[in-house]
Amino acid sequence: MATSPKVPNQDLAAAGLALMAQNGKRLERVEAKGRAMIYRTPHGESVRIRTCNDHVLVVLADSADETAKLNVEGTDQILIVMPEVPRMRGNILAYLVPTEVVVEAARTSHAEWLRSQPATKGQNRTWNLWFDEDGLAKSNGFGKKWTKYRLRGNSGAASTTPSELPDRQAGQKLGDVIADARRRIAAAAGIPEGAVKISIDLS
Repeated sequence: MATSPKVPNQDLAAAGLALMAQNGKRLERVEAKGRAMIYRTPHGESVRIRTCNDHVLVVLADSADETAKLNVEGTDQILIVMPEVPRMRGNILAYLVPTEVVVEAARTSHAEWLRSQPATKGQNRTWNLWFDEDGLAKSNGFGKKWTKYRLRGNSGAASTTPSELPDRQAGQKLGDVIADARRRIAAAAGIPEGAVKISIDLS
């Protein structure tokens, strides 16, 4: 059975940003190393966006040690964005979770897994948290556990319109913004990107 194509991470992130705006939590992009998507709220809190096409948050540790640094650390909150139907365009699910809550959950579930004496070589650096019931018993069900952190509203990785998107952030190239808008309009209209023509008057 062929694997369905994934929704691009940037589309999920944009839909998550739109949903944050609907909830009165507009975010401003800040510079970050590598591919990290780091934003800041008007109140100065830092937010890391993590996208996932399946209902699982992949947490990577620097080492197999239980106290290892995790790649979700370093911000105040984490905005977790995923398609409501895994790997499919449409409505999204988004959870704005305090980073300390995510870190505690990852460490606790990993420690419980280790205590079960699994068949492992001891180099386990991927500590996943499943939102459905598909994962390991000690690491799943976070969709229900974190219900209070779920953002309410209507936003989709295919249906997000330019009017719903956050204002263009400082430092973002206009060409990238136009390309992103063309892709979204094409997806919403069900037509090829080449058929979308955008005219801009900056005068």
